[in-house]
Amino acid sequence: MSSVPATQAQTPVLERVLGRSDLVLFTVCAILTIDTLASSAAMGYAWFSWWAITMVVFFVPYGLITAELGAAWPGEGGVYVWVREAFGPKWGSFVAWMYWINNAYWIPSVYLIFAGTFEQMFLKTQSPWQEAGIAIALTWVTVAIGVVRLEISKWVPNLGAVVKALIFLALGVLGLSAIFRGRSSANAFSAGGLLPKWNDSIAYLPALLYSTFGFELMSSAGGEMRHPKRDVPIVILWSGALIAVLYSFAIGGILLAVPTGKLSIVTGTWDALAVLGKQWGRAGDTVVFLLGLGFLYACVANVVTWSLGSNRVAAVAAEEGVLPEALGRLHPRFRTPAFAFVVMGFVSTALLVGGAFLSSDQSNIFFMTFRLTSLCLLLCYLLVFPAFLVLRKRRPDQPRPYVAPGGPVGAAVAAWVCTLYIFGACVLYFVPSPTSQAPLKEALILGGEMLVTVVVGYLLIPRRSGA
Repeated sequence: MSSVPATQAQTPVLERVLGRSDLVLFTVCAILTIDTLASSAAMGYAWFSWWAITMVVFFVPYGLITAELGAAWPGEGGVYVWVREAFGPKWGSFVAWMYWINNAYWIPSVYLIFAGTFEQMFLKTQSPWQEAGIAIALTWVTVAIGVVRLEISKWVPNLGAVVKALIFLALGVLGLSAIFRGRSSANAFSAGGLLPKWNDSIAYLPALLYSTFGFELMSSAGGEMRHPKRDVPIVILWSGALIAVLYSFAIGGILLAVPTGKLSIVTGTWDALAVLGKQWGRAGDTVVFLLGLGFLYACVANVVTWSLGSNRVAAVAAEEGVLPEALGRLHPRFRTPAFAFVVMGFVSTALLVGGAFLSSDQSNIFFMTFRLTSLCLLLCYLLVFPAFLVLRKRRPDQPRPYVAPGGPVGAAVAAWVCTLYIFGACVLYFVPSPTSQAPLKEALILGGEMLVTVVVGYLLIPRRSGA
């Protein structure tokens, strides 16, 4: 892995190992967030209305915009490169920092989901420190996977996409088969229940919003794609359609199996699989157990996928002198961003230890870390969509193998609607979670954590980075 500043004419020497099928699987694995399935399903059947609104207002225009940017600027670095080209190195470094640190913050929330499910499947005991220990061990497994060559590590998200798709489909198929066999739905279905209800859904809406992020992640490894200009737009089209269908299947299956009032935010997906599998006796138990193992693997694959992308963003920014040089240190043999992975591991470990000290409620720890990582990611998107418009205006001669439809007016509408959507989502993340123990205190802590994150990122920007 290597890159150079935009002002130089050199071409990075990279091992191009990602084909179109790799990119589809990588994107599906990134966006299908199995850890927030239960949170989304807690909205009830109104999820389907919210999902339709989100598809029209954000998911589709977001996909079209990132398809154009990814094809026009196909080099290593993704969102960092786009923002740097539009607004300069300092804003690019800010995005690179937030994109990287969001992943380090996010790892604990996913691996706590893993730990809670693992305990239910195998240990039958629960404790914050036991869960933290499991999550810490997995964090360092992720670091080890990230350090090896992408030609090898890419198979973790590739297999993860297949496993996730099977789990999402299984939830839907098992749910429908239960209805056809005469079992009534765990949640009463009605036309009124489909209507989006703001008061009932607001606490869980952030989980649905988070389920749409990740189209840009593959462009973080743009220099390692075989045909980025040709493949990026097609990959976004294919993976977007597949993701929309799979989410609908999975949420439907959970709602058919588990009443929303009894849906655990941490183990809800496993609970739904267990309930749905009972209808098939011992055969069902075996299938559910295998799906449970798949769920555990999918959690790991999800983290590995985002880690592969976010650490490359940080490394490229560090190589160009706009993040600390240490984050750009590559493994001497594999040429991967090894140091960025190691630092990520220490940050995640510190959060897991701190969470075990501060709260005995795993669901609350999940929501606190989930909201923190989401806000970091959303701040990146607040710059990406305006960058799209700026690059359209300032760089009209940049070759664009794919151009988002709608002309200048369509581009402006899509970019500003997405920006307003992201801004609204930022506000929603300060709404108390359903498991909140002290809403005002948690909101202040979240705001303080965000402020510290931004200030630390600013202080880490090397002063030589320029304007």
